[in-house]
Order: sequence, then C-alpha cells, then structure tokens
Amino acid sequence: MDAPEWAHRLKPGYWYSISGDRPDPGLSPTPPGSRYLEDGDPASDLGLNPNHSLSSRIRHRLGRTVKAPWSGRCGFYSITEAWNGAVYASHYGEAGGMVIYGGGHNDYFGSDVHAFDLAQRQWQRISDGYVTGAIEQYGAGAVYPEGEYPDGSPLPPHTYGYVQYDEAGNDLLIFKSQLELGEDVKPLSIPHLFNLSSGTWRRGPLHPSAYLGAGGWTAWDEKRRVLWGNSGDASNYFLGFAPDGENPDGSCGHWCQCFPGKLPGTADHSAMAYDPVADRLLVIAHVADALALLVPGDPGKPLEFVASAGQPRLSAYAALEYSPRLDSLIYYSACDGDKVWRVQRHSMDWSRATWSHLTEPGNPLDPVQNALELSRHPVHKGHTFGRFRLAGFKDMDLAVLVRHVDTPVYVMRVA
Repeated sequence: MDAPEWAHRLKPGYWYSISGDRPDPGLSPTPPGSRYLEDGDPASDLGLNPNHSLSSRIRHRLGRTVKAPWSGRCGFYSITEAWNGAVYASHYGEAGGMVIYGGGHNDYFGSDVHAFDLAQRQWQRISDGYVTGAIEQYGAGAVYPEGEYPDGSPLPPHTYGYVQYDEAGNDLLIFKSQLELGEDVKPLSIPHLFNLSSGTWRRGPLHPSAYLGAGGWTAWDEKRRVLWGNSGDASNYFLGFAPDGENPDGSCGHWCQCFPGKLPGTADHSAMAYDPVADRLLVIAHVADALALLVPGDPGKPLEFVASAGQPRLSAYAALEYSPRLDSLIYYSACDGDKVWRVQRHSMDWSRATWSHLTEPGNPLDPVQNALELSRHPVHKGHTFGRFRLAGFKDMDLAVLVRHVDTPVYVMRVA
C-alpha cells in the first residue's frame, strides 16, 4: 500500500499535525464537521439525540458536554480520556485509519465507533452505537448477560491496551466487555469484534474462569491468529483468544489456555507488541523498568527480562509497536513528550536490545504539550495506550498519534 501523498512532505524524525483548522506542513484545513473526533459525537446529532435543544447546541459550541441518555457522567470526551486506546486499521480507506471505541465505568456509555481516514485526513463516525434506549437502559442497573446492548454493540469498557486489529479479517478486536456499567462496574470476559467492511459486531464465548478487569494489555499474533492478552493486577491472567470459527450458540472463536501470575504485582497498564520476524511477544514491564519477553509458541514458559542498553525510564500507559521497515520495536510514552524510541534486538531471541532516539533534536513540535494547550476538556496527559500506532507503507512507516477529542491528529515519519 502506498503512503498518502501528503506524507512525502514529512521529514523523518519530526512531528506534524495533519488535521484540524491549521495543519502542518502547508496542508489545507480539514473540512468542517470532520476536523476533530468530537465532531462525530452522536449526542450532538439531532437525528440521534432529539433532546439536543438549542441550549445544548450552544453548550456544544462552547466546548461543554451535550447530554444524551448514553452520555454517562462525563460525556463524549471520555472516549479518549477515560483510559481508552485505539487501533490502526490498514484496510480502512485508501491508506488505513485510526479507529477508536470506548468509554467505561460511569464516564461514557456510548458504543459508537469512529475512524480517522489517513488519506483524507478526516474523522467520521462509522457506527452510531446504541442510541435508542431510555436513560435506564444505560449505566448502573442496566445488566446485559452477554455484554451487548439490544443492537448487538458491546457495552464499552475502558479499553486500556485491550484493543487490536486483525488485517486479514478487517476486524477491530476487543478482549473484554462489561456486564454492567456505572460506579460499580462489572467486567465480563467476552471478546467482541467489529468488522470494518460490514459495520457489524459479533462476539466470542464467555471465558469460564478468567477475570479480565482493569489495566490489561494485548497484542495480535498474525502467525497463529491469536489475540494474546494479560489482565491487570486485580487478576493477572495471561491467555489468548482465537477468533476464527463459528460456535453453536452464535459466538465465534475460542479461548486458549490460561496462565495466571505472569507479572505478579506489576501487570497494570503495561503494553505488548508482537515481533513477527523473531516470533516473540515483548512487554513494557514499567514497574520493573524493563522490557520483558514471552514466547507465543510456548505460552506457559515463564516471563524473561531483556538486557537493554540506552533504555529510558519506562512509563505506565505507554505504547509499543513493531516497525516493518526498521525491523524494530517503537516505544512511545506521552510522559516523554516528543521523544520516540527505537528498540533493536541483538539476536533473534531478544536476549539483548539497544534503545535509541528517533526524534530529531531540532523537532519543533511536542504533540503532548500542543494538544494540552488546545484542548478545552479535562485530560489525562500521561495516557497513550493504543492511541499511538505504526502505519506501514511500501516506502515509509508513519507513527500516528491521537491525543484528545478536540485536538489534531499528529504523525511522525519514523522510517
């Protein structure tokens, strides 16, 4: 797949904003109505939210929350700020796109799905989600045994690092769901898949024992077609979900063997990536301040730590991606501002790794600080999760970063 035309204007190692009303580098403004993620807020759509009054529209223009039955405590801006990630979907549009879904807890109950088209540099709401329910059908007291609203869309969890993308199936994969939202949120170990070609949802089976609570992380293994995941400290289960195949109850796929206690006391808010060349899973074990190794061909094998040279202090809520052109991992944390790191293995088994900067010293744009200055909403400055992704093309790899609902999308040419 060819990179979008505008990407050839970018210098490697420099951050650029590519959407909104004043994008770089000399790009035309994104058309109104598709400039920012919040332009697709279903609560601001009179056709979906008939209670969207004149006063609500004024509130929206002022950057305030527009209420709908599914708005929850905080509203739409929680789709980024309430502990949520995103994926890069290579088969969305001509050059792929960033796809985001999420909410969770008492913050946001909407099951809408949104995508940023890289070629067009535009946001679009690609699924409305469940918008026909009365207020009592959302949040505390609204219990859904299969983790789905009546329209088949899942109740949104905080997605953390639980979301990935299957290129072959063109599916957004979500490792878990919710039985009930609200203050006393109830997780449910049922995966869901959103097909970007058909715009439809399907679900996997309920795991009989694994508790997939807060703070988990995943990676997609395209060789075995398994979504590997580890839940957070509340349970610390490592297991896989294989999405292929249909089951008699209408669900798809099956769960793989479950292994408890891979990272005892250190599992919350980590990140994981799959290296397809070395056939290894790498984990940002930030509490141990180390890069860790798992073997997907032998998932019961204990976790090992990688000897690293030049490594920065590792952070929670970070992102870890594989770059095909560099044949390396890419690490990014919003806690580090504009800095992007390359992680190179010294052998095929990842016994040693070397870390180095990809951001050029003269880079003029810090996307974290820039977005912080632009956003009108309360934000989690240190959160990255999967809202940093690598888009691989024939002639370059681009890092793509989504910060907040009312700020531009940022990119860096890493190779």
